[in-house]
Amino acid sequence: MFRGKIKNTDIKDAIKAEKAEALSEEIDYIRFKKGFRRIERGTVITKNRIVWGFPHIRRVFTLGTGISRNIKTDVFYVEEKIDGYNLRIANIDGRICAFTRGGYLDPFATEKAREMQNLEKFFKKHPGYVLCSEMIGNTPFTEPTAEFDVKILVFDIDDDGKYLPPLEKYSILGEFEIEMVPFLGKFNKNKIELVKKLAYNLNKGRKEGMVIKSSDRNDVVKFVTPFADIDDTEKCAYSFFDMPPGFFYQRVIRSSFFIDEYSLDRDRYSKMLGNAFYSGFIRALEDVKQGKGIEGEFEVIVSDEKIFDLLKKHMIKEVDVKIISKRKQNGKTRIRFSKTYRKTAKEIRNFLNGKGVVD
Repeated sequence: MFRGKIKNTDIKDAIKAEKAEALSEEIDYIRFKKGFRRIERGTVITKNRIVWGFPHIRRVFTLGTGISRNIKTDVFYVEEKIDGYNLRIANIDGRICAFTRGGYLDPFATEKAREMQNLEKFFKKHPGYVLCSEMIGNTPFTEPTAEFDVKILVFDIDDDGKYLPPLEKYSILGEFEIEMVPFLGKFNKNKIELVKKLAYNLNKGRKEGMVIKSSDRNDVVKFVTPFADIDDTEKCAYSFFDMPPGFFYQRVIRSSFFIDEYSLDRDRYSKMLGNAFYSGFIRALEDVKQGKGIEGEFEVIVSDEKIFDLLKKHMIKEVDVKIISKRKQNGKTRIRFSKTYRKTAKEIRNFLNGKGVVD
């Protein structure tokens, strides 16, 4: 993980190697598409500042040994892991801007962040900080909900590449009434059994998992529940061929460790995992047989319809986007749309038409 100054030669070399690109949208910025010379993927460089890419967090498969080996401080903090839309929100020359994990300026998330007055107050006092967060709700990448529009849940505050310790972060977020991911507790290494019980209850409550942070925030690991692994399997088996290699393999391995550590009913979880995969993939197979695409439906509410047009411009690089409905709501526009996953539909169609493969 690189933290420090970035030389102009590094930027030029990264662009030449096609690891970075110069973009001109609402602002002019350099986006690192891939990691380069210890510079994290997703790092953003503007005229006056750097917004560092958020590093991948180590995942542990067993809690006791995972915490003991990776967390250096005796006291540590546990937060709920939220399956949302990863964003970094920063002050760029007096304007609030939200960047995706990959480093794109996101017009939709930026609009939502600018509507939150507490964020405006936060950046007036702390212009150099970056809010690392998950957005959930009616976003272009998460399941629609009728309970609320969107929520931005902060999990870290980045101070020029160094993350604030948990206690300092909690204090600052509380001062500005900024919502954060659920705090699950402060623990000591001699009370690991309490953390293991917490993980068991998270799985029972059908939650994603937990993130464990040292008291100085120098060390951090994540731990995911079998429920999350099985739920991901069902959702993503539907778009099987559009998923990255190893996606399902990782989830089988992770859930196996949890089932073993907690002596869970092996037959029950085997059936759950198998049913999850088959129900997702066979649903895709049936849709293609009926002449449909492999589609997921999403819903967003925007103040300016041009925001959706900009968002769509980014999305169509990877998926086909079709608007299902538009309606006015309290001076804004609610847009329901579908995303069609091209590769899965194409592969299933080919196999249905008799395509053979060498394996």
